Amino acid sequence: MRVRFRVSGWLRLKTPLHVGGIGLDPAEALPVAVDGQGRAHVPGTALAGAFRSWMRGTRTEAGALSDLWGFVAEDDSDPGTVSRVVVHDAVIVTDAREPLDVTALPVRHGVAIDRYTGAVAAGFLYARTVVPPGNLLHLELDIESTAAHRATDRARLAVLLDALGNAEISLGAAASRGLGVVRLEEHGVSVWEHDFTSAAGLIAFLTDNAKRSAADDGKAADLPDRRRFLTVTIEWKPLAPVMVRAGQDGAVVQTLPLMTSLDADTLVFTLSGSSVKGALRTHAEFIERTARGDDLPRPLADEAPVREHEARFRAQLDGYPTVKALFGAARQDNGDKGPFWGSAALAVKDTYSTTKLSAELWRELALGVAEPGQGGESALSAKTLEKLKKAGVFQADHVAIDRWTGGAADGLLYSVLEPAEVRWEPIVLRVDLDRLDLYQDSALALLLLILRDLRGRRIPLGGMVNRGFGDVEVSKITLTGGPWGGQVTLEQALRKSGEQQKAWTAYLEQPQTATEGGEP
Repeated sequence: MRVRFRVSGWLRLKTPLHVGGIGLDPAEALPVAVDGQGRAHVPGTALAGAFRSWMRGTRTEAGALSDLWGFVAEDDSDPGTVSRVVVHDAVIVTDAREPLDVTALPVRHGVAIDRYTGAVAAGFLYARTVVPPGNLLHLELDIESTAAHRATDRARLAVLLDALGNAEISLGAAASRGLGVVRLEEHGVSVWEHDFTSAAGLIAFLTDNAKRSAADDGKAADLPDRRRFLTVTIEWKPLAPVMVRAGQDGAVVQTLPLMTSLDADTLVFTLSGSSVKGALRTHAEFIERTARGDDLPRPLADEAPVREHEARFRAQLDGYPTVKALFGAARQDNGDKGPFWGSAALAVKDTYSTTKLSAELWRELALGVAEPGQGGESALSAKTLEKLKKAGVFQADHVAIDRWTGGAADGLLYSVLEPAEVRWEPIVLRVDLDRLDLYQDSALALLLLILRDLRGRRIPLGGMVNRGFGDVEVSKITLTGGPWGGQVTLEQALRKSGEQQKAWTAYLEQPQTATEGGEP
């Protein structure tokens, strides 16, 4: 080592983050990673893996960028080498630079929907603890360089920091479902260049007077080709209440919408990326089954073992390569990864409302406020209801009707907090075109059909869609970075999709089993 580049800065969470820790009870939500002092943190291994994956670009083989990230020897003839990049664990702190209280972190719940029954698939309830957006990770990174690598390493570091500043690198689990988006804070970033080749350089390092590294001096970063992405921006508004149900019930209103804390005082309604991605995947399977004339397998008897129900649900998800290329595929129970196992090419970010609620108001909703004349029972105050009305949120009470008496069924009164007139940010989808590989044109044709049906109000979003929720109106869909050149609207992409239409037709003409080997 002749020269060392040292980076110090802050990564701000733009969406919730989950980096898994050690769980003691399999029935509990997946915990976040904590260090020896009980502080939530992102291990250096997780950071290094994300940075290395991004820098490798389209090259996925183990030896890519081995001069920087090292490699493992495959036989005794080559000893291998360690990485020249040292990434330190990043403790997660608040804006006040205080460690998070890991006992008060929110939990994200999720389910899988059986394609035949429309109900929750047996054995597919999951939950993970997440760190809310707005918190900070302390980034500390070193690159140990040599005289031969000095200029190239400086350029590579500049490219990496630029990508972090543009929120191009996600951390942790469920990145394709919107989690783990981070952005490097522009202020507070320090890049130092420690020169150990002279006495003056050593003294400057020991006295903390080392010079800041110069900006990229024009030297090529010598990185593999960058991955190509298609970004889809969907501008929309709800025609009916749109919400994902929160994992916990309220004290007064039982069904509450999923909320995300932007800071200590502000919350926003959240349409989770996993919810949107699930709705789009279900519709993608519906399109392909319709085009092929395939039927779903009928449900098993209730007394069948849970493992058989799980295997049947996985069978519903298998068999369509374009769907799995777009939305990902899980490893089978027998350990077989299969040709399409792995992360999805399509990533969906969490969508937040532009309507905001105060943390104080939300605590009232969760805990309830006793109203005079109600025997001490918890109820929302008139003042609270008025605040909710101004935000476009309403309490709706529902009851089940007894089929014999025609009256309200005993014990089946429930209430829902409905975000009926809430305004939302655009939904953003991101497709890794290189990951689609040989199925790029047929998968993009399927994506265009999904977007066309979403614009046609055929895909409801969120929960309780069979009870009148989830109806949305799309005003504009914009596609950027695809094969149609520059930025185009959905209508323009459909008119220019001749190659995709041909690929889709040829794909459908093949027997389903013939596509399992990876060749379209």
